[in-house]
Amino acid sequence: MSTFIETVLGGAAGSVVTIEPDVVVINDGVSHAAVEEIGSVAYPERVYVIYDHDVPTGRPEAAAILRKNWLFAQKYGCHYVQAKGVGYLYLLHEVVKPGQIVVGGGSHAAIFGANGVLGINVSVPELARLVETGRFSTVVPETVCVNLKGKLPENTGAMDAAFAFLRDHRETLQKKAVEVHASSFTQHEKEVFLSVVGSTGAYTASISDDEAENAVSFDLSAVVPMVMLPCEERKDQKAAAFTEKANVAGTALHAGQIGGYTGGTIEDLRLAASLLEGKKLALGFRLSICPATAADYIQACEDGLITQFIDYGAQINAAGDHSEIIQGAGAMGANEVLLTTGLYTYTGAMGVPSAKIYSASVQSVALASVSKEI
Repeated sequence: MSTFIETVLGGAAGSVVTIEPDVVVINDGVSHAAVEEIGSVAYPERVYVIYDHDVPTGRPEAAAILRKNWLFAQKYGCHYVQAKGVGYLYLLHEVVKPGQIVVGGGSHAAIFGANGVLGINVSVPELARLVETGRFSTVVPETVCVNLKGKLPENTGAMDAAFAFLRDHRETLQKKAVEVHASSFTQHEKEVFLSVVGSTGAYTASISDDEAENAVSFDLSAVVPMVMLPCEERKDQKAAAFTEKANVAGTALHAGQIGGYTGGTIEDLRLAASLLEGKKLALGFRLSICPATAADYIQACEDGLITQFIDYGAQINAAGDHSEIIQGAGAMGANEVLLTTGLYTYTGAMGVPSAKIYSASVQSVALASVSKEI
């Protein structure tokens, strides 16, 4: 029986296939560098140039990237998307369809697998050649099947589950496709789990409706709150260590951020609001709320959540990723410590190099805003 990736790519594991992706993504994260290498665009209607990381631009360098991408999209007639928030979530919910293929130059394309779409991450040179030719050749990877059993305990989320799972099985997933059976997960929890798993070395990830035989089994009921620890450089992010939250409990914090792929959807914002109800923001603690998409922001306004967050003392950022902020709203100062739902903890990702970044679930960040510590 063929796996999901074998079915979509049309080849068995180990074979070389050439595909024409349905959607190609360029944004202001890593993949913008491809724009400087692209001399032509084979299928402009398939290329989405998205502004969703440094929103609004907090430094001249980011503004230059924004302009470069905009001029590129204009020149070649590509889709240009801004003010929609996180691009992958916008595409996932409003553009792509099951069975299609999306290729991007970042590290979160596995999120598309939650909707039956194959998401593939490629290098900047590969992305440039793909845009020019409309084609991409790859070796079909082996697939690792995972059965998530049981249900998550209270005060834990899909991000805790992903961190705990990766702590035990990350090496097994390297350069493999991952098929996950998660019958107790909501659609949003599936998106979070796949996004985290796909960002740490797996080729891609997807959801399976059926429980697989000879699969890696993982007990969700045993999951405890987890934390991803700081790492040195961006290239080290896929190998950043995970630990139980209890092992770093008491670490003093200056700020928290709830937003992005893994913390800013309307489901996350509703959860955060419920956890903060009746509580008081710790004196001196800065809490940033970053709705994932424009649709999430609007719904949060209609639900009264934005008003609640403001009354709580939080600052509200524009819809977008916000997982890497060198300068601007949300950036950390010298020797400050941040707890974020974002997936980047490398030195300098959220401000000056002396700042430290820890990553955790919405539940953990919300509770930290009361205690001012992990």
